[in-house]
Parts: sequence; C-alpha cells; structure tokens
Amino acid sequence: FGPSCARRARWAGSRAPCVDRRRHRLPLVQAETGMTTGVMSSQYAKLQVAQEDIKGFQGAEQHEHQRRFYEVCMVFRCKTSKFVQDPDMDKDVTGLQEADPEDKKKMELWKQRREAILRSLQNCGLHIFCYYSRDRDEVLVKVGAPPQKLRDTAARMKYKLQLKKQYLNAYAEYRHDFPGRPERGLKDRRVISHIYKTHTEDDYPDSDAIFKTLDRINLINRIITTKDKDCAGINVGKLMYDGELRAFFPLHEAAIVRDLKKNKFEWFWMTEDFSNKLRDYFGDRIAFYFLFMAFYWKWLCLVALVGLSLQFIDLLVHTPDNITAIPFCILMSVWSTFLPYFWRRQEAKYAIGWGTLDLVESLEPCRPEHHGDQRINPVTSQVEPFYPKEKRRWDYAFSVAVMTLVGSLVSCLLMIILYCRHNYRDHTPGGLWAFQIGLAWFVEFMNGRLTSISQWLTTRENHRTQSEHETAMLAKVMIFKFLNSYLILFYTAFFKHHEKLFGSQMKCWQDDCFQDLSWQLAIFVFFRLTMANLYEYVEPRVKLWWRSLFMEKRAFLQTLQTALNGSIIYEMADMSAAEQQSKREKYDEFRNFDEILLSHGFATFFAVTSPWVCFATLCASLIEIGMDMRALMDSQQRPMPYKARSNEPWSTAFDVYGVLAASTNILLLIFASDQYDNWTYTEKLVLFIYLEHMLLIARLVLKVVFPQVPRNVELLQLKQEHMVHRCLENIKVEQGHDFSMFRDHRVDQIEVFENDIMERDDDDIEPVLDLGASSKAFMHGFTEEKASWMNWKPM
Repeated sequence: FGPSCARRARWAGSRAPCVDRRRHRLPLVQAETGMTTGVMSSQYAKLQVAQEDIKGFQGAEQHEHQRRFYEVCMVFRCKTSKFVQDPDMDKDVTGLQEADPEDKKKMELWKQRREAILRSLQNCGLHIFCYYSRDRDEVLVKVGAPPQKLRDTAARMKYKLQLKKQYLNAYAEYRHDFPGRPERGLKDRRVISHIYKTHTEDDYPDSDAIFKTLDRINLINRIITTKDKDCAGINVGKLMYDGELRAFFPLHEAAIVRDLKKNKFEWFWMTEDFSNKLRDYFGDRIAFYFLFMAFYWKWLCLVALVGLSLQFIDLLVHTPDNITAIPFCILMSVWSTFLPYFWRRQEAKYAIGWGTLDLVESLEPCRPEHHGDQRINPVTSQVEPFYPKEKRRWDYAFSVAVMTLVGSLVSCLLMIILYCRHNYRDHTPGGLWAFQIGLAWFVEFMNGRLTSISQWLTTRENHRTQSEHETAMLAKVMIFKFLNSYLILFYTAFFKHHEKLFGSQMKCWQDDCFQDLSWQLAIFVFFRLTMANLYEYVEPRVKLWWRSLFMEKRAFLQTLQTALNGSIIYEMADMSAAEQQSKREKYDEFRNFDEILLSHGFATFFAVTSPWVCFATLCASLIEIGMDMRALMDSQQRPMPYKARSNEPWSTAFDVYGVLAASTNILLLIFASDQYDNWTYTEKLVLFIYLEHMLLIARLVLKVVFPQVPRNVELLQLKQEHMVHRCLENIKVEQGHDFSMFRDHRVDQIEVFENDIMERDDDDIEPVLDLGASSKAFMHGFTEEKASWMNWKPM
C-alpha cells in the first residue's frame, strides 16, 4: 500500500499514464465473506467484470455489446480511515497506522453487519460482486438478478411491463404462463409470455429481454429493500443515515450515456423519441423535469418576443407606464394562468405512453430520519416508529412561530437597506447602483439561508415519508422566498411613493415607480442570470476540493492548487467506474425546480413594468437546461428511476404562482400605473374584481373546452384497458359472428310455454281486506297524535 498511481506519477515529475499493480489482483472480497458469486460461474467471466472496473468508465464503453450482469452498486465502509491498518486485510501492507481499540471494534462490527447483509442478498437469489476501493477503505458491491428472479418478483408484485405494438403499447402486469390442469384437459391453459415487448434488436432475445434497464433496477431495488417473500428486507436509508453505507445508486451504462451526450440539441427540444430514451434510462421524474423545461421555454418564446417589442416602445417614451401596458398585462395574466393547465395536459399524454396515468400512490416506507415510539403498522404489520399527531401539531406551531419571527426579521432588514439606499445613496461610492447590487446579493444570500432554515424546521416536524417531507419543505421555501425575493418589488410598486419609512418620506426614482421597479427588477434578474449560474457551476468543484482537503489530509494551499489545476479529477481516473460514480453528488430535483420557480416569479409578477424580463428568463431557462444536463451526466450519481405520473407538487406551485402573477399584474395596471389616475378608488376596485372574475370564467371555460386529460388520451386509456383484459384473460373476439353454426345441430324442438311454470303460486301471500283492523290502526294513530299535541308547550 502506498500513494495512488496518479500521485506517484506527479511526484516523479511526469503525468504519463501509470498502472497501479495493486489493482491487477482480482478485486474480490470472497476471502473475507466466504461467498462466491452466482452469476460469474467461470474465471473468464469474473475477469471480464473485474477488467471493466479496472479500466474505468471509458474502458467500459468497449464492452457495451456484452451482457450487463449488475445494475445497482452498494458502497460499504470497511475502515475508519484509509491510513488505518485493518488486521485482517492489511497484514502485508506497511506504512499504515495501527488502529486503536475503538477503531478495531467499530471495523469488526461493520464487517459482521456487511457479511450478514451480503449473505441476505445471496440467500434471496441475487448475484453480487465485491471488491475493494482504490484506497481499500470501502467495499463496493455490485448487485444483479438472474432472469428467473426478475420474472418471479415481477409476477409477485404485479409489476407492469410494456406490451408489443399490436397490443397498443399498453402496460400490463406480468404473469407467468399457466400450463393448465390435467383434470380439465388443459383447457384452462394460458400462454401470455408472447405479448410482452422485447427491448433488444436480436433475433433470438434473452429470457430477460422483456425488462428494460429501468425495470431491472426497480425490481432489484424492491428485492433489496422490501420484506416480501424471497426479498432481503434491508433498510438502506437507515444504513446510509448511520454511515455504514456510503452510497446506493444504479450503475451508469456507457453506451447509453454516450448516445445521450451526443444528442445535445434533443435535451432542449425533447422530441418524443428522445424523451422516451431519457425516461427509460433516468426514470419518470427526470424525464418530466426536462419535458417541463422544454415546454416552458417554448411557451416563453411568444411573450419574450412581444416583450422585446414593447420594450423598444418603453425606451422611446422613457417609461414603461404607457398605453402598451394594458394589452401586455392581459396577455401575461392569461399566459401565466394557462401555462400550468396546458402543461398538465402534456403530462397526461406522456403518462399514458409510460403506463403511469392510472398510477396509484403506494404506501411509502419510513424516512430513515423518522423517529418515535416503536409500534406495529396496521397496514404492513411491521414495526416502525410512530410519532403522534399531538406532538406534530406542536412542531407545526413552533414552525409557524419561527417562520413569523424570521420573516419579520428579513422584512426589517430589507426595509433598513431600502431606507439606507434612499438617504445615503449620494454619500456612498457607486451611489444607487451599489445599493441595488448589494440588495440583489443580500436577497440571493438570504435565499440560501432561508432554505437551510426550512430544511431544519421540516426535519424537526418528523414527517414519516419522503413525499410528505418534500411537500412541507416546498411550502416553507415558497413562503420564505416569496417574502425575501419579492417584498422590495411589491413595496416599490404599491407603497413607496405614498408612505413614510422610519419617519422618512420615500420617493421613487425620477418620480416614476414603474421605472424604479423596472431597474431593481433588472438588477435582480441579471444577478440571478450570472452569479447564480456561476455559483451552480463552481459549487461542485468547491465541494470536491473541500472533501479532498479532509479526506487526503493535505495542506490547505496544496489542496487548493491541485483543485485549480484539475489534479483531483485526474486522481479520480485511478478509481474504477463504480467508485468514481460513488464520489459524485446526488441528484437534487428539489433544487432544480426551486430555481426555475423563483425565476418564473421574477418573469411574471412584474412583467408589466419590465417586458424584456420574459426574454431574459427564456435565456436563463436554456442555460439551466444545459447546466442540468451536464451535471446529470458528468457530476451526479444516476438516481433511482422511480415511477411518477406528474411533476407534483411542483405543478401546483406553478399554478399558485400563475394566479398570483395574474392578480399582481392587474393590480399594478389599475392601482399603480397612471393609466387610470382619473378613476375613483371604487371604480378601480370594480374593474379589478371584474377582470379577476373574467379570468376565473376563462379557466372554467378552458376546463370544459380542453379537459385536463385530453379526450384522445381518455379514449386510448379505455382501449388499452380493454386490450390488456383480453390479453391477460385469453379472450378471443371473432369479428362478424355467424349464428348459422347453431342450425341443424340438434333435433329437439324448442318449446315456448304460455307462462312461467317454474314459479310457485303458494310463495306469494294474497292481500286480504280487513276493515276492523284498518279502523283500529287509524284510531291508534289518531290517539297518539292528539296526545303529542296536548303535551306540547311553547318555548
């Protein structure tokens, strides 16, 4: 054991490729675990997989036509530090520190748990391949499943697979072929394996060709994490939360990654074929995100072109407060309201093609951070933490109190900055521009801090599932960032020219609040377009440098120099492909949607004062797509391809912002502009209510004319359901049924009777007229009614 290959080459004064001879040993941990891998039956097959990891990600591209044995990777810790010696596996290695008793105990405990987990994976029928990391401080475990295991699991969980084209490309649950029962003469035989689509171009496909890579990963993840029959039942989230498991992610496929990188234009346009490729590789959530981004920038093109045209008019008249604000206000109100609705129609079109339109929310497992009293879940009959609602109500109350306090503090700080800008701009270097840029920096800085506070409050509320956690997190982030990002703009538009601030009479720039608002909005948008994207580009590299500073234990300046020279990335080339992927950051969908939602608010809330902002948002959206595409392919782990029907709850967030944008633009036009100065306050209020009701009626008419789920999608869904029922039940429908087959086959004549001779007359009781009984019943009822009236007393 010694310095890595890349560092030895650099110390020698050369960057020539160097081969680490330690890596040429077969990197199996079978000597440690006492196990053998099931699928790698021959030494040749073992060496092929070992060479794939040794050569790295680029070398793996040469094996793209070979069978893919493993889909998921688990990274276990085996040593407290790479500089610590493990008595079992580092016996012949010199230069390492001897582990203290506490470290030895911890490493022994990790080893026992790791061996138990690996045995559990093997016992449930999975194939595993284990090897040490470059620094021998981690154990990487590749996990795969044989075809029959995948079929059995898919049949048990009723996993939906895509059918062939002649069956409308529908999705149906997987079922085994049923050979039939001999006592019935095999008449109940059902052979349906031929209806499933094979995802290969081979003339003789393998038995697991009906599974896409997405399906294999989902099924293997199900086998690993659930406690169903023949499953391992490993709590992966708890292991990662405790630090025993460093990473758990699907492995990349070099050929598909290269193909996706090659079609960079398709990431922006998102054709149907490319979106299907993206979905088959990354899953529904990521495909829906990039589909929304493509849909969003295409919708922005119209208002961006109109906005640029109107901006030239604003420059000619030296103010955005002119007659062109009225039609643009109406356009932006309709556009921002209709955008989320038509996106939901687009979602339904892709959901029917991906078999998720009728997706039912399943019972999610507990988050690893969820804590509480151990109780039996009445649904799953499994022991899990229980957190009472009474405690969570107090947590909600605490969150509301903290959010109120923090929101008030942020509002005061913003008002103080605005007060200083108004009174000290002539005595400050840079004047008004310095305050506006400083205010933009303060808003961006506080957005990051408010996100951290929201994360802390949401974690403290102790939500059971990840979806509940993300929804609560989204609500807090929306409230915080709405207040922090837009408060100054709302104040400038509606209150600055008419109110005092801390005893000082405020005044808009050049006595035009629209122009003052336009310049401040321009600074905000420009700052986000440049500094935010620059931060997103630099942040992964800074994190990599910071991680290397502590993991490598080198000097601060030396680590900074190697990071700037790209040497850290060069050293990662000495790792296997799976180990390189384990060092990457996790994909963060929340952050991507949060950024575009904030930019959407800047583009739509005050579009009347700055029509050009729509064009700037269009450019920012295109830049965001390019950066997200590069980060997803090069610097982030491949996420689990979970199924989803839509982008919820983000579609609802955009819907809320659309309603707020429409109302804000109408308020700006009526109450803040000079277009209606001659109107009374009552007339302005009536006009505002009238326009709001017109938008509401327009939405109702839109739902009737254009249903949220298009009619052709509903029709296709009914046809697919009918086709799936016929295929799974072996129902044959013959066209043009001929009834002549029933003629002359029997000699008995069919007799038609006069009445139903099977009906017995004594079953029905004939009614009998009895005047005495009727009179007694009448008198009894009359007496009771009279008594009730006699006993009644007015209140």
